[in-house]
Amino acid sequence: MKKIFIIISTILLLTSCDKYLDIKPYGRTIPKTAEEFAALIHPYLNVIDEGSENYVVFNASACLDFDLAGGDDFEASLTEQSGRAMPFYIGNIVNSYSQSAYWRNYALIRDCNIVIANMKERDTQEANNVLAAAYALRGVAYYQLMRMFCPSPIKGQFDKQLGLPLVVSFDMEARPIRSTLQQTIDQIERDLKASINYHCTNDLYRFTEPVTKGYLAQLYFWTEQWDKVVPLANKLIKLYPLVGGEAYKMMVINPGSPKEGNHIMTAYRSTTTTTVQEYESKAASIAYRPVSKRYMQCFAKDEIANDVRASLFVNKKRKATKPIFCGMRSAELQLMLAESYAHMGKDAEALAAINLLRSLRIKDAQPLSLDKLPERNSQERIVVDAEGKPLSKLMAVILNERRKEMFMEGDRMFELKRNGTPEFWTAYDGLRYNTEKYMYTMPIPESELRINPGIVQNEGYKDAI
Repeated sequence: MKKIFIIISTILLLTSCDKYLDIKPYGRTIPKTAEEFAALIHPYLNVIDEGSENYVVFNASACLDFDLAGGDDFEASLTEQSGRAMPFYIGNIVNSYSQSAYWRNYALIRDCNIVIANMKERDTQEANNVLAAAYALRGVAYYQLMRMFCPSPIKGQFDKQLGLPLVVSFDMEARPIRSTLQQTIDQIERDLKASINYHCTNDLYRFTEPVTKGYLAQLYFWTEQWDKVVPLANKLIKLYPLVGGEAYKMMVINPGSPKEGNHIMTAYRSTTTTTVQEYESKAASIAYRPVSKRYMQCFAKDEIANDVRASLFVNKKRKATKPIFCGMRSAELQLMLAESYAHMGKDAEALAAINLLRSLRIKDAQPLSLDKLPERNSQERIVVDAEGKPLSKLMAVILNERRKEMFMEGDRMFELKRNGTPEFWTAYDGLRYNTEKYMYTMPIPESELRINPGIVQNEGYKDAI
């Protein structure tokens, strides 16, 4: 990432947790040129590249939080002594995030607001690139906040579900309350589309037009707008073709490389000594907690020997060997495409999409047919789909392939959240820890409730926090 060393000493950059929603620049002088405004944006892109940021593009620490604590791909009860510091159930990250960790996205949103509202230069390529990045960063920041702090979307009830406090303009005295989920979704969509309309092609700004379209597809997928996912996913998969065989192995082995395989967005493109050490430390810690039998049961007995993911991701001692991937790949879009088709009742298209992915992962894979789909795994905790319907055999196959493919990518907790928020318990150190439905949605930080009593706390935390 190119760094622009311009000191903007006249902007007051607030760091207090209690003031993330306070975005007024307090009468200080605003930058004037596009290059000066770019200096507000580039630090956020730099920390993504370094892997030191985990609020827009998750880094290794965040991915492991979601997989180790919020998911069920690892066996917490069998953790070795050297791994006792790792989180073991979702309550660990609930407690951490109640201290405002992800709420820091509002600091990023504040700086994007400054750029969008005050940059007068609009007729140059540099200005277009800065605005494209600012809108994309704001949209993705709200998207991640929504997934963390808003309930899982229920189609037909978006206007009744709680969204986020939305801040898009300067007002020092404002104390924004929570919008509806529909208003939050609309704001994210507006931002991402605004970014796309600048048609940014300069990779220096990372959020190029295709990358931002990938996040727009994720938004539509999370909010169950299946018909909008399909055209976006199809176009992006053509642009970032799926890979298999040795190309896939190399992509997995080099998770931070922006040019390997089907990577669309990646963290760790320009690491520092500190972020490399942190990544390696997190990756090494996984050896102290075995992969769960439930995850290994995703691999059919007659296919496991030929499924490259089985041998590449987990060794014979059930230790995870797949490097942590932080970003977006076109394989995820292929899985989104298959699931969207299935929700739309286009079973043939859904099966064709999943068979294509399987053919690139399983040597000599036999195409699945609609009349001979395998039975749903009785040990799987997801028993209903994103729309609350009992899992069909086809949907069970799609979600099973997603679980295999997205292992160690910080995806599992969000899959559980959007597919029924299943309740289960974890045994650890002789005690039982319960994952309850409300815990998939993080609590609004207490610091924000103190400064703005009008903000409604999420269900389940009003007495606990």
